[in-house]
Amino acid sequence: MKEKNLLEENMADDISVIPITDEQAKLGQEIVGALRGVGSFFKEALGSLPQDIIGYLGGDWLRIRRAENIAEMLNKTKKRLESWDIKDSEPASLTVAIPILHSAADESREEIQDLWARLLAAAMTPSRSRCLRQGFTEVIKKMDPLDALILLEQGSEKSTELAQTLKQLNVTSDQFIISLENLKELKICMSGGTDPTKYRLSPFGREFLRVLSD
Repeated sequence: MKEKNLLEENMADDISVIPITDEQAKLGQEIVGALRGVGSFFKEALGSLPQDIIGYLGGDWLRIRRAENIAEMLNKTKKRLESWDIKDSEPASLTVAIPILHSAADESREEIQDLWARLLAAAMTPSRSRCLRQGFTEVIKKMDPLDALILLEQGSEKSTELAQTLKQLNVTSDQFIISLENLKELKICMSGGTDPTKYRLSPFGREFLRVLSD
């Protein structure tokens, strides 16, 4: 109930500054509903609940979709902190948190949502936040779901037969190679020889994975 009141009070303040129609009021309530349950964690993650949260979300139906995406990402962030057994989390720096919110609002793909949640959780973890680089945000923006899967599941550079890897990821060799090429362009991986399916993590990639991994 406390979370509900926090969200409704902030949303009401934001909406009340301009005249609105009944339809807009209904939309505002739907946004509140989408974010209900993560209000207190929103404040924990950023230090406060942004007064202009509607401004982050855009217009009309996009607001509801974006609110739902943000709520899902925040739920994943909370669970990630719990899985990391973090008991001394602190509000993330806004230079990190705001770009995450903007990007996560448009992201409904589970694998990329997971990366945004991991990045926000890292930003809230004292032992990890000092290792964050702004380039991490830009990298995630340019990743596709398979890129994320390969990075998180195969990023340890463990020796695995290609056929076994393709079966595990349920992808073709072409799809695997395309993702590797993208990870190389993002400076996360480097070629591991003449074989296009071989790779090794770059220093940037190792640090990126170290900050986000369990």
